Amino acid sequence: MVLSECKRLFADETLVEAHVIHDFLSSGWSINFVDKLGNDNPLTDIYGISCSYDSLEQAEEKVHQIANCPISIDNLFRFTDR
Repeated sequence: MVLSECKRLFADETLVEAHVIHDFLSSGWSINFVDKLGNDNPLTDIYGISCSYDSLEQAEEKVHQIANCPISIDNLFRFTDR
């Protein structure tokens, strides 16, 4: 889903949460939006390619630009966060 679709679905209350995921292949962060049925919907560009952000802070900023919603963070390297 592109940015405008995400904003529209949040306005329609179809999407309920953002899930920020660490992508170990690109060392970046991607964003999936969760709908009421629990389905993940990735934030993509106009070509359908999942957007990747350099830092967790950039990804969180993008979520806040779209909607004020709960954010869950999935970091595959949790053991380094201690």
